Amino acid sequence: MKIIQSIVILFFSCLVYSTPQIPDILKYNDREFELHYFSPAHKYFKDNGFIPPKEALKTTANSNTFMFTYEIINEKLFLIDVIIFIEKKNENETLDFVEKSIFKDYFPSEDKILMNISSVIVISYGETIYTEKLGWSHARSENYLIFEFENGNVKKSLDLDYKKFKSESKKQFRKFKKSEEFLILVKSEKMKEEVELYNEFRPKKLHLNAEKIIQKNIFFKIKKID
Repeated sequence: MKIIQSIVILFFSCLVYSTPQIPDILKYNDREFELHYFSPAHKYFKDNGFIPPKEALKTTANSNTFMFTYEIINEKLFLIDVIIFIEKKNENETLDFVEKSIFKDYFPSEDKILMNISSVIVISYGETIYTEKLGWSHARSENYLIFEFENGNVKKSLDLDYKKFKSESKKQFRKFKKSEEFLILVKSEKMKEEVELYNEFRPKKLHLNAEKIIQKNIFFKIKKID
């Protein structure tokens, strides 16, 4: 959990600054990846009415209180740990913020829980590269992991650098554009709201229409990798 520890140290030593959310973690192929946009256990806990213990601390760095660790084992996605922060006195009798695993509080007879999800998810990793256009900063990552899950099983996975990721995005968009689902989405009120929100504060030259936004976020729009 070195990633979490580093962010926690940064947070509690720099409270006057805005703080990024502590990411959940995915273990895959003997590596750890940060999860910023995908963490199904949050919904799982909410749906099951699981609430954090009274000793759990909630800060601007962990607004969801729970921090989850997942692992892909034998091509299945499992929840393997649940972490909270608590206050604990150190040897100097001052309070420290420390991690505490509470997985067994919710699953006393289990060592892992299958996340029964069906969706396509993207995990970026590696160095983040920033570019600027018309006063707007754009960020991209060096590498991308893409998974297609069906009932918690990995149906397909891709590990791509940025150039290959863009190529794969275009390929998936060309296929999706031929579908009935695309026609429904592009005309939907939800898509209209997304376009307005995306363009609201951007210069006119950076405005995108519904089709371009779908292409830009194609892996958040499709349900499987063709």
